[in-house]
Parts: sequence; C-alpha cells; structure tokens
Amino acid sequence: MPEDLDTGRSRGWEGLFWLVFERSTNALVLLDERREVVEANASALSLFGRTRGNFVGASVVASIRPEDRPRADEEWERFLISGDYSGGRVLVRGDGVEVPTHFAARLEFVGGRRLAIYVVIPDDDPSPVPAEQRADLPLTSREREVIALIALGRETPQIAAELHVASETVRTHVRSAMSKLGAATRAQLVAIVLADEHAIQLAATHAESA
Repeated sequence: MPEDLDTGRSRGWEGLFWLVFERSTNALVLLDERREVVEANASALSLFGRTRGNFVGASVVASIRPEDRPRADEEWERFLISGDYSGGRVLVRGDGVEVPTHFAARLEFVGGRRLAIYVVIPDDDPSPVPAEQRADLPLTSREREVIALIALGRETPQIAAELHVASETVRTHVRSAMSKLGAATRAQLVAIVLADEHAIQLAATHAESA
C-alpha cells in the first residue's frame, strides 16, 4: 500500500475501507482525477490481467477500447462534477482479451486525496434494476447484511449458506436493496457500500471473521 494512502487505516471509515478493499473478491481500483491507478486489489489485477508493477501508476484508459474512449472521456468529465458514475463497458485486459463488464465509481477523500473508488464486475450478473425504480425507504437489517457480503465479493449461493436462507431469498433482498439505493447493477451497489460508513462497517466485520 502506498505510504501516502496508509495514514487513514486506523481511523474510522478509512480503516474499514482498506480492510474491505484488500479482502474483497470484487475488482476494486482507486483512480486519481487523471484516471491513473493509485491502488488496486488482487482481484482487480487478475481481472485486468496486469501486474502491480505495470498497473499502479498507469492510466486505466489503456483498458478501454479505442473506439469507446471519446465517450469515456466525456463521461469522466461529468463524473468529476457529479461524483457518481456507472455503466457497462468492454474491458481490454493486459493480454488483449476483451471482457464485458459493469462498472461504477464514486468520488471520496482517501488518505487526504480526492480519488475515485472504481468497481468493475464481469457482466454475468442478473438483469440490471432500472434506476427509476428507486424507493427512498430504509434498508432492513437483513438487506444491509446481504449487501455487505456482496461488497466482499460473495456470490448468491455463498451468501445464502452464510445466512442460512434460500438463494431466492438472497436475490429478493438484493433486488430490494438495489431499488432502495438506486443501484442498477451490483457494481454500483458495491460502490455505494464502500462509500457508506455504516454499510462498510458491517462488511469489515464479515471480512475480519472470514
């Protein structure tokens, strides 16, 4: 972990964030405002097909197909103003293999720097939940537990086994939580969890007990 980012490990949200960041099996990347990679977890290195040495410090733009870059540039500029960004894109791995993905990003201050928490998940999830279905209702305790486990990269059968419920029950909780939070994909749901102090505290508790 870069030394300048390590200062928040023992304090509140940042300490919890780094714990989940390192232990999640979701691909998580921190980007600066120029889209250069500041840090990436092991799952991100695997998904992007990169080593830490040739990924950290490089531009994530290299993973975007040339024909998609103009649109991505425009979306990034809007993201720097709005602080919230999500969508679908074909990721170009280091070996040239193309992988359809869902991605989401949120701007947060980490280690005193304004960085984008960037989540990338292969596009094999259930159908997205339309964002307009958002309902401003509080999450139930079970919904919070389910999304905390999703942030760690648990799949539906794993969550069902850990919580001793049916897989369909997990899916119901996921759909409900996504609707309440306005998340269209799991990538966006994970980004929301990582930026929320209460949600990430529960995720960190599961990470420590794993």
